[in-house]
Amino acid sequence: MAQEKEVIGVTERVQRMQQELDLPEETVRDLLTCAGMNILVLADDSSSMQAVSCTSDVYAPQTRWDELKVTLEKLVTMMLVVDHAGFELKFFNDPEWFDINTVQDLKELFLKKPTPKGMTPLAANLQLVLSSSYSRGDFPEGDTLVLVLTDGQPSDTNMAGLQRLVDNRAPKVWVSFVMCTEEDSVVDSYDKIIDPLKGVDICDDYTSEKATCAKKKNDLSYNMYLVKCLLGSRMDKYGHLDSHKPDSEGGCCTLS
Repeated sequence: MAQEKEVIGVTERVQRMQQELDLPEETVRDLLTCAGMNILVLADDSSSMQAVSCTSDVYAPQTRWDELKVTLEKLVTMMLVVDHAGFELKFFNDPEWFDINTVQDLKELFLKKPTPKGMTPLAANLQLVLSSSYSRGDFPEGDTLVLVLTDGQPSDTNMAGLQRLVDNRAPKVWVSFVMCTEEDSVVDSYDKIIDPLKGVDICDDYTSEKATCAKKKNDLSYNMYLVKCLLGSRMDKYGHLDSHKPDSEGGCCTLS
C-alpha cells in the first residue's frame, strides 16, 4: 500500500510539472534525473558580452549579457519546478563562487555585478572544475554538469587545446556549452571541434537552435531548449535534436 501511494505521489508530481513547464511526461521524468547532480555554471563576463544580441521570440533587442541573464533566470525557474536545489555560478573573470537557489538570488547578484570587461579565460576556468581532485556542490559522490555560457573562443588557449582539456576531464563530468552569440564562425568552431566529444553538447542561441531543429522537423519550444542545455550532454535524444529527424511514430525526438 505504501509503495502504491509513493507511485501515485510521483505521478501527481510529474503531472504538475508537465503543466507548469508545458513539456511531455517523458521529458519531465528525464529532468528529474538531475536530482543528485552538482550543477556548476561558468558565465562569460568578458567585454564582448556588451555586444548587441539578436532579436528573437524570447529576447527583446539587448546585449549578450542581458541574454545570458534571461537564460540563467529561466534555468533557475525550471530547476525549482523539478525540485533541484539550484546551481553554483562563477564568472570567468571573478574568483568567487555564488550559490544560486532562487531567481531573486540571481537578480541581486547581477545588480551588484559590474559591466562585463576583460578577456575570455575559459581554459583556466574549466581546469578548475574538470579535474578529479575538484569537488563542489551538495553531492560529492554525484555526477557533475558543467554549463558554460559564452560568446566566443577562449583567450587563454586555442580550440585544439580546449578540445584536449574537455576530452581529458574526470569521469562523471558532463559539459554543455551554451552559445551567447549569433556569429556563425564561433559556433561552427565549437560544433566541429568540441561537439563530437562524448558527454559534451553545444547549444546555439535559442533563435538559431530553433531554426536548426525546425530543419529536422523538431519544433523547439523555449523550455525544450532549456532541457537541451541541461540534458543534451547526457542524453542523445536531446543532444541530437538539432541533427536528427523525429522517427515516423513520433518517438523521442518529437519534442514540441
